[in-house]
Amino acid sequence: MTTHRFADGNAGGTEILADDLARALKARGLHVSWLAAGDAPPPHQHTADEYLSLPAAFADDYPVGWRAPEAKQARRVEQLLATKALVDLVHVLHFSRTGLEFLDVPSLRGVPVVATLTDYTAVCPDHQLVVRSTGTQCTATAASRDCLGCLNAPGEAVGDVASWRARNVAWLNGRVRALWTQTPHQAAELARAGVDVGKVVRDRACYGLPAAWGPLASGGPAGQCLLFLGRCSPEKGLHLLLDAFRASDTELPLLIATVPDDKTYEEQMRALAATDPRVRWLPQVSRADVGPLLAGARALLVPSQWWENHPLVAHEARALGVPVWSSAVPSMSHLADEPGFHLVEDYQDPAAWTRALDAASRHRAPRVPSFGRRVGGFERFVDEIVSVYRKVVAA
Repeated sequence: MTTHRFADGNAGGTEILADDLARALKARGLHVSWLAAGDAPPPHQHTADEYLSLPAAFADDYPVGWRAPEAKQARRVEQLLATKALVDLVHVLHFSRTGLEFLDVPSLRGVPVVATLTDYTAVCPDHQLVVRSTGTQCTATAASRDCLGCLNAPGEAVGDVASWRARNVAWLNGRVRALWTQTPHQAAELARAGVDVGKVVRDRACYGLPAAWGPLASGGPAGQCLLFLGRCSPEKGLHLLLDAFRASDTELPLLIATVPDDKTYEEQMRALAATDPRVRWLPQVSRADVGPLLAGARALLVPSQWWENHPLVAHEARALGVPVWSSAVPSMSHLADEPGFHLVEDYQDPAAWTRALDAASRHRAPRVPSFGRRVGGFERFVDEIVSVYRKVVAA
């Protein structure tokens, strides 16, 4: 199983999904080795049988000059596997720091591969199909030359970007036997880029939940704060939410808990938040503490300006019965009919978010948790994955 990094204090949805998946697969008797770049967690945090740690060999402008660092990672993978048991299957969840060349080392050549695409990395070197300079949405069919600005790369690098994108699509279409995406919109966008989505097993995200959160999902009265929880980067829309909140008359405090991402942006947002005494910026929150934080919220706010991939925190909020107000970005439209999920149509307009904040503040409907149903859903999801593994290995 491969990701771009291991689960740690700054873990995002991909790492948490991988961590939960490793635990569940191990509980079903599978031997799991987790390959990623960077330092492995300390031994007392081990949840998989092994961690295969690669150096962080890629520069910030990857995939410029991608062949050399990917070859370096491949050589390291071959060294790591030299003393390990034979691999029956590779499940790629992310490859932005491992590359894909390692799949052709002698010990993995011919081994079947499946993939979970948790964002748009296969077609976008900046992962999210967002134009960094403007914060506007990009597309999977954008010219490779358009990627250079986000990478701060020179014009002559366009060939590297183009060849890397073509390699990724060819890999998905040729080597990958089964594919999972997070939303129907993501699958459709990848299809426009030439990815064969006929291999998609499921096009909706499914996440695990910490067992310790179970008692929090008991319904109860509405919470006493509004909550933003996510990466601190422009595409997450925190700036828009803060503008809207300052125009709102709500007496509820706005709690902000972020994962570090864009240092300059975070400094700007902290300065903006400091101008309103109703805003509280919390210290970094561990996953164990996310549950109580969510359970105490009147509503979770997801003002994302990019094509989200069903954010983990929204899944967690609904499991605990906490209502969600989310941007009506196309990738979230499949959740429109889910109880407790409210889509903000004019999501680029601060005034629309002010109205959403007011509605969320007034919301006092009884909570309807779905914790048990979602835990059971994840167990069935893992069973589905294991079934696909066995079919792929036997083919």
